[in-house]
Amino acid sequence: MSATAVLRIARPFAAGSEASSAVAREMEPLLERIPLSKRLEEGTAAPRRESEQTLFMKGLFRGAWGTGVYGQFVRGRHYVTYLQCLLEVYEALEEALESQRTHAAVGGFVFPELWRSHAIQEDLSCFLGEEWRDTPRPLHLTTTHVTRIHELAEEAPHLLVAHAYVRYIRDILSGPMLGSMVSRAFDLTDGEGIALYQSVGPSSLEIFQRRVNRNMDALNLTDDEMREVVQEARLAFRIEIQLSDALSRGALGMKGPGQGR
Repeated sequence: MSATAVLRIARPFAAGSEASSAVAREMEPLLERIPLSKRLEEGTAAPRRESEQTLFMKGLFRGAWGTGVYGQFVRGRHYVTYLQCLLEVYEALEEALESQRTHAAVGGFVFPELWRSHAIQEDLSCFLGEEWRDTPRPLHLTTTHVTRIHELAEEAPHLLVAHAYVRYIRDILSGPMLGSMVSRAFDLTDGEGIALYQSVGPSSLEIFQRRVNRNMDALNLTDDEMREVVQEARLAFRIEIQLSDALSRGALGMKGPGQGR
C-alpha cells in the first residue's frame, strides 16, 4: 500500500455508527506513526524509477554516441552540461538549507555529506580545466528548480527537506554505482572526475542511510506536513525528469521524447 494512501477501515453495516467511529479513532494513531522515511520511499517510488531511466541518462552511460574519439567528445560535452545544471541546483539548495538551519523541520536534515557543490566544481575542473568558470552555464535549464527552492526557503522551509531527499537518493545512495559508470564512460583513473559521487563510501553507505532515516523521522513535522513533503519530493523528481528531457533534446545524435515520430 502506498505510504500516502488512505487506510481503508472496515465498517459495520450501519454507516456512521458509534462502532465505526470508535474504530476510526483507534486507527488514527497508527496512521500518524508512519515514519517520513517510509512515506517518502513508497510515495516517490514511481517518479524515482522514471528519473533513473530517462533517455538522456541511458544514453550518457550506455554508449549512445559510440566508443570512438568523437563519441567520447560528445558524451563528455553533455555530461559537463549535466554537471553545470547540478551545480546550479546544489548551490541554491545549500544556500536555502543553510539559511534555515535553525528551523525545527529543517535542521535535522542538514548533513555535511549532502553539500556537493564544491565536489561538482572539482569535477568540472577535471573536465574543463582551471578555466571552467569561464564556460557559460545553461541557466535556462535549471530556472524552474532553482526558483522553486528559493520560494520554499521563504514560504515553506519544511519542504526543502523533499529536495534534499531527492539529491540524497540520486547522488549519495547511488554514488558508488554512478561513480563507477562515469569512470568507465570516460576512462578515468584514481577517482578523478567523480568527486560528486564520493561523499559516502560503499562500506559506510548503510550506516549513513540509517542515520539519515533516523534524523528524518525525528523531524518536527505534523502529519499534514509530512504528506506535503512527499508531494514535494514527487515534484522534485518530476523536475529532474524534465531536465533530462531538455538535455536529450539538446544532445547531438539523440532524439528526445516526441522527436522523430
